[in-house]
Amino acid sequence: DELQHFVGGHSLVTERLVRTGLTDVESAKAFLDPNAYAVTSPFELPDMNVAAERLQRAINQAEAILIWGDFDVDGQTATTLLFTALRNLGANVQYHVPLRDGEGHGINPNKLHEWLARGIKLIITCDTGITSHEAVNAASAAGVDVIITDHHLLGDTLPAALAVINPMRLPVGHKLRELPGVAVAYQVIVALTSSSCDELLDLVALGTVADVVKLDRNNRILVSQGLKRMRAGQLQPGLAALFKAA
Repeated sequence: DELQHFVGGHSLVTERLVRTGLTDVESAKAFLDPNAYAVTSPFELPDMNVAAERLQRAINQAEAILIWGDFDVDGQTATTLLFTALRNLGANVQYHVPLRDGEGHGINPNKLHEWLARGIKLIITCDTGITSHEAVNAASAAGVDVIITDHHLLGDTLPAALAVINPMRLPVGHKLRELPGVAVAYQVIVALTSSSCDELLDLVALGTVADVVKLDRNNRILVSQGLKRMRAGQLQPGLAALFKAA
């Protein structure tokens, strides 16, 4: 009754909220109103402290950073997000988006050796890498640190990377567990800059919806905020061009 009163007496809305698992006013309000939602700290993700410290050191020392992405929308928006944010922070950063045919998902060992020969000192993956044991070992043997950011299911063991940031390492029911790759990358930048990084939310919204992840909690709030920026015309140049062409 309290929940139904909160939503203005609408029984259909009340039933929909309850079926979603939102049975009290506080959780329903946070679901319906982004301003009422308490954003979860990115440092609740495993290894975030280590990753943020290593990225900051790489920026300070102008080390060559390589972003290793993926070819789907989640992977490409995550790559764009990391590249844009790190470049704006003054990083010496490059990126690699694998080809679907010939390279596939993960870190392709042959392509990796090409990048290692170019003097890369730090690799950060996005939306990929959680099962790339061979590639991580090869990078480590060459003296290159690897930070993995991914959201796919874990294997039997984690790669021997410097940091493995994957929401699947969190307990079931955690507010960050359902993040897609682009939102994990976003959390890295939020941790690195100690800011909300609103200018990146259009990318987060696009990648999140395209990857068809569960739109609850943090995902729902990030998409809501990203769509608001899109409607206001606050877009990355690439998305602005796509909007114009469409």
